[in-house]
Amino acid sequence: MPRPPVVILTITLAVSALIPGACTYEREVRRNSVLSKLQEAQQGNLTPVEPRTVHPVFALPQGQIRVEDEQGNITLYAKSVRHLMDHIISTIENDERDLFVDQVLSTITRDEFTQRGLDPGLAFDELKARRRDVYRVFHFMPFGEGTPGLYLESIDQNIFRLAVSRSGHKDLYWIGIDIVFERGNYKLRWFVR
Repeated sequence: MPRPPVVILTITLAVSALIPGACTYEREVRRNSVLSKLQEAQQGNLTPVEPRTVHPVFALPQGQIRVEDEQGNITLYAKSVRHLMDHIISTIENDERDLFVDQVLSTITRDEFTQRGLDPGLAFDELKARRRDVYRVFHFMPFGEGTPGLYLESIDQNIFRLAVSRSGHKDLYWIGIDIVFERGNYKLRWFVR
């Protein structure tokens, strides 16, 4: 008469408990963790990483996006959209209308104002009046083109758009900005509605 399966299972478990290591196994799921890299670094076992070289067009002179010389002349460098956003905010906050027009606003936009017989400084005045709307759209793109889920969209030669979805942000006056890459820096074309 065959033994019931419960008895066989009980005998197997009893025998395996008497023999150390009979039914145990280990499985290493992941060896390369953050802590293992830290431990390797402390022991000096990591190979050094070669520094990335930056193309000279995107290099920041003196490592700063805003440089002031001995005479007080300010030069703005916008090698990323995030830098441009910083310049827009700082020129508004510091009431630097001329600096905004000369170094933040794109040549295309300045020329459009001039062709219509208008002062390009009106662009600055509009942004200053709508400061809250500027800050609100920048709130949704805090790292510029590095913001997760946002991508620079090419809309013309050297003209790009960075915008959030209109469907998810119906309460925003502006949903993004158009930018121009000119003379090695990003410049503001205008805000997107």
